Amino acid sequence: MFPSIVVFLFAIGIAAAEDCKGCVSLDSYSFDKVVAKFKAAVVKFDVAFPYGEKHEQYAQIAAATKDSHDLLVAEVRVKDYGNKDNSELAARYKIKSEAFPVILLFLQGKAEPIPFITEKDTDFTADNIKRFIRMKSGVYLGLPGCVEQLDRLAEDFKTSGEKERKEILNKAKIFEETLPDAQRAAAKVYVKTMERMLERGDVFVQTEQTRIEGILKGKLSNEKKRTMEEKRNILHSFLHRDEL
Repeated sequence: MFPSIVVFLFAIGIAAAEDCKGCVSLDSYSFDKVVAKFKAAVVKFDVAFPYGEKHEQYAQIAAATKDSHDLLVAEVRVKDYGNKDNSELAARYKIKSEAFPVILLFLQGKAEPIPFITEKDTDFTADNIKRFIRMKSGVYLGLPGCVEQLDRLAEDFKTSGEKERKEILNKAKIFEETLPDAQRAAAKVYVKTMERMLERGDVFVQTEQTRIEGILKGKLSNEKKRTMEEKRNILHSFLHRDEL
């Protein structure tokens, strides 16, 4: 390829690259020092000048979690030309350039990161990444359909005995009455889930989750799909981390 063409294509790459506002840029010198300081750190390994839908989805995570002190949202930009910046970091985690972008979740005190795995490109969404972070790290991230105060009650509910669970259920019912109409439907899912867990045991959550996953694999209207995804998000609040 002629040098002038190389320069031209390089310039196009720079122009196409998009900022990830709120993302911390890490390199071989800063990576270990910075990542270790956070309860959880989600890191995207990507090309030197990332752009496109997946990069935009990842950028949404940084914007949505800007006030979280427990979570670091970072990126490592890897060059496969010249001095090959950060290529050794990618090699450390066995990441090949053809797999970019690759997301890894690092948990404080854990030696090995957890990869974010998708079955298809359309699964690479901000909501799915947030769900993955929350499920695997325990860091609170608000997901579509969820209500933070009810999520907190769900956390208490799943680790409590029957007597305490009944008290938490009553709190949830009282709190439901204070919510605006837009959040009432979500609150009813929390309350119903608590009631079913008291009747049938914790297995209800797994069974219901499996049912919803099955529905989501079928053909649904956008509205029905959104409703099912929001129910799934709420159910995740009742799962123990080793069930995820």
